[in-house]
Amino acid sequence: MKIVSFTMVNNEAEIIESFVRYNYNFVDQMVIIDNGCTDNTIEIINRLKREEDYKIDVYDESLEVYDQFRLDNKYLKKILAEYNADIILPLDADEFISGEDNPRKILENLSLDSIYYVNWKWYVLTGDEDYSENFIPRRVMYHLKKRAWNLSDGTLVTKVIIPAKYFKDNKLTLTMGHHDIFGSNHINKKRLKNMWIAHYRAVSSKQIVSKTSTYVIRDIATMSNNIETAQRTNQLYDIKYNNGDVDSIARDVSYGGYEGEIEYEPLDLKFCSENTSNIRYNSLSNESMSDLLMRTGQEMAMRVYNLERKIKNRSLFKPTIFWLDGVRGEENLFPNPSVKLTLLTFKYNVQAYITEYKQIEFLKYNYRLIITPKNIKFLPHKYVVIPDENYLEIKNKLIDAGVGKKSIVSLREYKKKIGILGNIYANLCLLPRLISRIMQYVKRNGVSHAVEKIKSKLDK
Repeated sequence: MKIVSFTMVNNEAEIIESFVRYNYNFVDQMVIIDNGCTDNTIEIINRLKREEDYKIDVYDESLEVYDQFRLDNKYLKKILAEYNADIILPLDADEFISGEDNPRKILENLSLDSIYYVNWKWYVLTGDEDYSENFIPRRVMYHLKKRAWNLSDGTLVTKVIIPAKYFKDNKLTLTMGHHDIFGSNHINKKRLKNMWIAHYRAVSSKQIVSKTSTYVIRDIATMSNNIETAQRTNQLYDIKYNNGDVDSIARDVSYGGYEGEIEYEPLDLKFCSENTSNIRYNSLSNESMSDLLMRTGQEMAMRVYNLERKIKNRSLFKPTIFWLDGVRGEENLFPNPSVKLTLLTFKYNVQAYITEYKQIEFLKYNYRLIITPKNIKFLPHKYVVIPDENYLEIKNKLIDAGVGKKSIVSLREYKKKIGILGNIYANLCLLPRLISRIMQYVKRNGVSHAVEKIKSKLDK
């Protein structure tokens, strides 16, 4: 039996390694959807893949606003079509599957002709957590005695387990939050009493402050209705005005509006491998608030840049990103692209330039933003175009830095992809855009300066 989980992530660095190491004991493969992480979540996942051979596929949806319903169903369909899965587990990054027996054994013994439901054990902060413990289930060890319930009607919260063929044959759809399915009135539904999900809503005060701050910034930028996330704005208010007692706020947040007795029950690791609780990449999760806020601000700024470029763009080509082929300076570095690259920028729809030099990231040249590979996911592009010269060397650098190899093409390959008509169109675009650029420069600097500028460029 093949069991595949899928999870959408957004700034989960403090918990993601624990999540992967634990849940991987019970699945064959994981699918991770990156919805715009600005912390080291994806770097931690890549380390687990690269250095420890975890089978995890990461898909980038950084340009999409938060829309869990749409993205979950998009990737559920992809898994159904491409992964040959028998059972699919939709999991959030704060959810850990558990049971009276080995969860893998329980799943393998399920009949595949029903949709299954499990409940949450809701883990909470008490104030007595050992924050030197980096494996989350060994840090947060108390949960509400009662299984988590819907505050509206008192019914228990459910999470679904999906037999793949049954779901596909009945043309079902997953609801927001993975709590149910819909699409047919004739579905077998069964609740599993011997299996549950341990839910860690909050794992530290730092996590609550950072996620609340960055999520509110993102919520401002989305056009979707988001009153369901009012908890975030209320949390932000409490953080700002509740005498700075963030530990108390984090404890309240961990309860999620619930009240009730709690009991001590650490997550059972007896069905896990010996190295499950061995957290190796904790240094990547210890990012400062200032760094997290700065990167979130940079993400928002790049989204604004994308809107500006979309307004200015009059090309029929899909956006591309070109390799910045020149840098000058010693003490201070400056972008210094070749004349050839400048002309290519006028011909094609160049969204941005990519470089390995962090010192010049976020500068602009030819009105194009310069970015490093880590931020490429926030710029729309179909291809990353690199020079024919040193092609393999540059390509390998980009792949090592996390750029998807399928998107990387040489200039020669790119010209083939757009075809004869595309190249004719590009050449026709060159002259009017070049003249327009020269006239803009003349208007700002005068004829003599413009002539000198052109001469200096040609001398290069």
